[in-house]
Amino acid sequence: MIKVNLTTKLDTKKKKFTAGFVMTVVALTGVVALYNSVQMVDTDTLLAETSAPVEKSNEPMVLAADSNAEMDGEATGFNLEIPQFVALDEDTGPIAESGIVENREEILNDYQNLISEEFHIPENLRDRVGFWFDIYTLHNSNKRLIHHSVYPWIVFEVVDTTDIINSDTPKHRWMRNLKADALVKQQVEKTKTALKSLAKKKNLDDLTDDEKRVMEALSRLDGEVKEKAKFALKNIRVQTGQRNFFQEGLEVSPKYLPGMEEIFENYNLPVELTRIPFVESSFNKHAKSKVGASGIWQFMGGTGRKFMVVTDNIDERHSPFKATVAAAQLLKENHMILKRSWPLAITAWNHGPPGIRKGMAKAKSQDLGEIIAKYRTKSFDFASSNFYSEFLGALFAEKYHEEAFKDLNYSEKLNLHTVKLSRSINAKELLRRSKLSEDNFMLFNPDLKKAVRVNAQVPSGFTLMLDDDARDQLKGIVAKATLGKKRKVPKSTTASSEVSLSEPVARDL
Repeated sequence: MIKVNLTTKLDTKKKKFTAGFVMTVVALTGVVALYNSVQMVDTDTLLAETSAPVEKSNEPMVLAADSNAEMDGEATGFNLEIPQFVALDEDTGPIAESGIVENREEILNDYQNLISEEFHIPENLRDRVGFWFDIYTLHNSNKRLIHHSVYPWIVFEVVDTTDIINSDTPKHRWMRNLKADALVKQQVEKTKTALKSLAKKKNLDDLTDDEKRVMEALSRLDGEVKEKAKFALKNIRVQTGQRNFFQEGLEVSPKYLPGMEEIFENYNLPVELTRIPFVESSFNKHAKSKVGASGIWQFMGGTGRKFMVVTDNIDERHSPFKATVAAAQLLKENHMILKRSWPLAITAWNHGPPGIRKGMAKAKSQDLGEIIAKYRTKSFDFASSNFYSEFLGALFAEKYHEEAFKDLNYSEKLNLHTVKLSRSINAKELLRRSKLSEDNFMLFNPDLKKAVRVNAQVPSGFTLMLDDDARDQLKGIVAKATLGKKRKVPKSTTASSEVSLSEPVARDL
């Protein structure tokens, strides 16, 4: 048993159609007019790609987008697709306030010994991890940090768009988003202008306020001001705060973390690894990136099919526990390939083992901090070089979340069993016989959402997750349930051979 904490009719009358058509044209004309009136951000300059699994590309999103509908991480680039603007037209309620963490340094030192020593922060990654810890705990998504992409902790300015986003005008949210983006663009240009000036100045006595601000940020780096400014000018980036997304993940995660930890324990893996979904999806099981990565672990289709059932109608990437089994297998495989180093194995989650091996050879080191300092390619970019630091920032933020987040609304507990179908059955018939509401059936089995919608066949041997009552209702068509019997995974076996696609998630629980 896994113990899981959960908590058109079309009007065809000509008159109405004509009126609706005219309104649509007027609205779209307004969209284009406003869009053309706003100076757009250079997405090469404001690249804020999110961290992602091996096959996931670094794709920008709408800068001020409402968060978790497509969880790529931070919201960053621009996209003028009208449907996306329509989706942004509705407000989703107030964004959580920015936070204050009074004992930040003590937390990063793990002063309560909540984290195993192998995941303590390496000194050569301390500043980088601290940056991500602040992104998760201090800055909400109304805050945009203009910073150095090579040295992320060098922050030139924090642009607060709260007044714009929360304003009553413009009326539509997407218009306010564009206005906020224009402000960010303006501040980026000011930073670039100040950097250009510093790169040419011979006398640093008479500086503008913007030049002083930029020079103060650069003071944390060694070297001459002119050279530092020249280099920074080529590496300006904008990062959106994640505190409110992280808070949502904290509230949802109790549904899954106890069962996920059991799975990782039975693979002889550190339970700290189960915090990777905080980076990937904020534990949104419906998260889907624009390049096709899905679920809380954000598996791409190709990688998912290696470990799970991923078809047109059934997608186990959306099942938090089945995807966790796959994640355990992949992480264990990476760990064995990459010198049994967790910094390298976790970075390979984003970049792939072959790329990490190239970095090790280039840097002549197995130390991730040294690899980041000495190895940079088009593919080993911001996302890849920061993925492990993002993970550590999220891990420390989660373990010490009571010091950074207050009054969280945690999900309720639920007990689930994993069982196997003894014969094939149509999805709607399976739902009917389970006596579950459709909402609860989908809550337990989100991998069958499309199958139920199209009434696809669910094959014999497929793993279901059910509560006690539903398991009893289906006892005639399911095999014996897994009831929590533990069996350690032999160390000599490889992860890819331990669980077949049709075996229960909790086989070893």
